[in-house]
Order: sequence, then structure tokens, then C-alpha cells
Amino acid sequence: MKPPYNYGISQEDALTERRALEIREGDRLLCVASAGEVPLNLLALGPIAIEAVDISPAQLFLCRLKLGACRALEPLEAAALLGFMDASAEKRRRLFDRTAAFLGDNEKGFWAANMPAVERGPIRAGRFERYLGRFSPAALAVLGERKLRRLFEQDTVAARQEYFDRHLSTALLKVLFKVAFHPRLYHKRGIAEEGLRHGGKRDIAEFFYGRFRDFCAATPARKNPYLQFCFFGRVLFPEALPEYLSEEGLRRVRENHASIAWRLESYQEAVDKSPPGRFNKFHLSNIGDWMGLEEYARLVALVCEKAAPSSLAISRYIHLDHPLPEALWERLVRRDDRGEELVRSDRFPFYNLVVMELR
Repeated sequence: MKPPYNYGISQEDALTERRALEIREGDRLLCVASAGEVPLNLLALGPIAIEAVDISPAQLFLCRLKLGACRALEPLEAAALLGFMDASAEKRRRLFDRTAAFLGDNEKGFWAANMPAVERGPIRAGRFERYLGRFSPAALAVLGERKLRRLFEQDTVAARQEYFDRHLSTALLKVLFKVAFHPRLYHKRGIAEEGLRHGGKRDIAEFFYGRFRDFCAATPARKNPYLQFCFFGRVLFPEALPEYLSEEGLRRVRENHASIAWRLESYQEAVDKSPPGRFNKFHLSNIGDWMGLEEYARLVALVCEKAAPSSLAISRYIHLDHPLPEALWERLVRRDDRGEELVRSDRFPFYNLVVMELR
């Protein structure tokens, strides 16, 4: 089965976005939809107006499925349907049938044509997740499941760091990273080529391995859905489910589902079409990794032009920290100290963070 979309899970910690953007009730957020975790989790954490945009129809179908699951199912049922927890193909089909009542005809048609993705668990059907799934069992074998589970018992950052250095950091694991993220494999099967346009000759495996210690140690493993999913292919503990699948979070999503709009358009188009002052919070994800220097500079200038006074923006990057246009320095201030602070507690710390104040 060809993956119907690139990402089953947005690889961004919405708790970080919430802190960076200082989200408050009444804010209006423009964000990248991706696989839906950022907008859905932020909606689960408080009543704000969100417009989530993406250029991929398939990614938006996935986002709408996740929202539909929140409206139709209880938290553990939604987690089972989506693939955060194990379930049989038959059970997922039954859960999907209940969810379909909250989907439009286009969404129903898409999933009818991609029923194997539903049966597999939609978040597991993404291109990146399927690629990662090829190496997760090997990583678990190298680390040792029993040793990795003991990481869940470490209560502090210092204890987790010490445990990682003593029991989990091995030369064999580093070799596995080099295989998994070798350009000939990763560039063709793990991510679309456009997302690596600024990768150059950089050793991406070395970079990811360098952040891997933080991934294991910076936050409690028992509450980190990304870490659990990466190694075990599922979330082990209900308390680690994404915020929109918690009891309280799902209730808020149901109550405020009309506050989120999914739009098939580029971020540039969405900003350009918006009246000045419509948005005061901007989540740009890592679209800079997919853009050229001039294109990204034009986008940032457009955001500055259209943003409400005293707005905030956050972007992420792996490959290229785009320089901000000199003409915007009086209007836009980078908070590099804030970005460095936030990434230290990010549950998926493989990105660098750029926090921007728009005056």
C-alpha cells in the first residue's frame, strides 16, 4: 500500500507552541495543519480561533478524521481508531463507521479508497511513520525493551540523563541511526525530497543522534507520546495520549470544534488573503526547510505586514535557519534565548525553534 500522506503525526510539541505563542483565550491563530496535532491540541488546551492550512488534500483529510473521531468517540476509542493504541482491523472499521457521521462526502470517499490505512491505524499509515516503523524494532532490540522501560521509572532530568549515558547510549545504536538516516534511504523513502533542499552534505544522522539524549531525558518518558510511539509503535499509557485525546481535552474539542477551520491553501495564500490584524498568533512549522531564501523572506515580510500589533510567531527548522530580512528588524525581533529555553523541554526536540515578536 502506497502511503496516502507524508505524516500521520505532526512532529511538533503543541505544549511548546502554546508557551512560545503565549496562547490566551480570544487569540486568532494561523497554523500549518500537517497531521493535525498542533491545532487540535491547542484547541484542547483553551478556546481560541484557529485556521489550519495545508497544500496537501490528504493531510487535511487526516486532520478532519481526527476531529471527527473526537466528536464521535470516547478518548480510548478515538486513540484505538487513529492508531495510538492497538486494535483489530475489524474494530477500527466499526469505529470508523461511527466517526463517518461527522465527515463530509469527500472525506468519506477518501477513506473508502484508503480503507487499509484505517485498518492499520491512520497515524501508522504515513510515509514517515511507515519508514520509522522499519527501524523501531531494531532500535528496541539494540536498546533492550526491559532497559528502555526502566527509563520510564526515572523521575528527574538528571536521573534520566545518567540512566541514558550508562545504559542506552551505545555505538551500535549510533550505527543504526547512520543506516536509518543515510541519504540514499531517508531521502527517497522517509521524507519528500523538497523537505531536504537545504540539507546539503550535513550528516543528518549525527544531528538526530545528538538530540536523541534530550528526546529520552528532557521530559518524563511515561508522558511522552512521541517517544513511546517511536519505539513501541503505540502509546503505552493513557496519560501520554495527545492533549486532544485526554478526557478534558476531548471535551473541549467537542465544545469548540466550530472554532477550527481547515483550508486547502498555502500559508502564503492564507496570509495574503487575510485582512490586516486578523491573526495575532502564527505557527509556521518548519516550512522554511521547504522554501528558498527569497520565498521565505517574502513570507515573513507578509506576516509582518498583516499581523495584529504585538503578535507572536514560532517557526521550526532542522536544516536552515533563514536570516530575517534587514528591512524587518524594526518590526520583528527574534527571541533566540526563548527558543533555546523552550527546546530544552520539548517532547520532540529534533527541531531548532525560532520565536519572533511582531511589534
